[in-house]
Amino acid sequence: MPCYTDLRRQPDSVGDWMGALAVDVTVLCDAVAVFPEGVSDALPGWGVEEAAWTGRVMPGNVRGDGWLLHFHSYLVVSDAGVVLVDAGIGPAGGEGAEWLGVAGRLPRLMGQVGVEAADVDAVVLTHVHLDHVGWVSDGVRPGFPRAEHVVQRDELEHVRGGTTYSNRIRPIEDAGQLRVVDGEIALRGMRLVPTPGHTPGHQSVVTERAILGGDVLVHPAQARWPELTYVYERDPAVAITSRRDLLALAAATGIPIAAAHPHAPLSADASPVVVESGGDVVCAPYRL
Repeated sequence: MPCYTDLRRQPDSVGDWMGALAVDVTVLCDAVAVFPEGVSDALPGWGVEEAAWTGRVMPGNVRGDGWLLHFHSYLVVSDAGVVLVDAGIGPAGGEGAEWLGVAGRLPRLMGQVGVEAADVDAVVLTHVHLDHVGWVSDGVRPGFPRAEHVVQRDELEHVRGGTTYSNRIRPIEDAGQLRVVDGEIALRGMRLVPTPGHTPGHQSVVTERAILGGDVLVHPAQARWPELTYVYERDPAVAITSRRDLLALAAATGIPIAAAHPHAPLSADASPVVVESGGDVVCAPYRL
């Protein structure tokens, strides 16, 4: 099955393609943590060249022989409303915080930019992994009481019945706040496009300011070497195609890719676009 073929046609203008609606994109860093596994275990093709490049270009992602991850959500604000893209690792005691040994702080960060949970009109989930859905519910009630939560059908079918679905997604579904979509759609001045591979229903969010790529790139070196696979990719071959296609879109439009875990957005040539901290500091919210 082709990977988001609609992205492969180059629009005359990205604004026209998305509806010409201006948006503000704010980076919210829910947490910073060292990945529980070594980088060479997580990225089987990792070697001396990749390590040297990362240390030179993105030193904020290196910690000895470890791998430092940020856990980013993105707040997209326009005349069409307030959208949160991904919902972090969640509070102390949740599955994400227990896995990483650090609690998230997303509500506090949102408050710093004047947005409360009740202000959010939509939550877009790039995929349903525990470090992306931690704040969507407390296991009983939705964390964003007015928001529709948008997920691809393939993703929902992939996770339904699992622990993360039961603890985080089912309360949203029971409340009537889950919107299931099939393929590419327009949403509030943005474009949601399937980018499968990491998970079957992974999606990315294209705005005029940034391509919010979720876990299409889990490590910055994958922008330099898109064939560098991640051990937890559900379908590595499809993931490589999604990376290459998203990088091609970034090259054609000049829009950087802001993924969930690299500490800075990346241009199509794999250079960091914005660096607000050295990487190990949980940075304050900042706009792209």
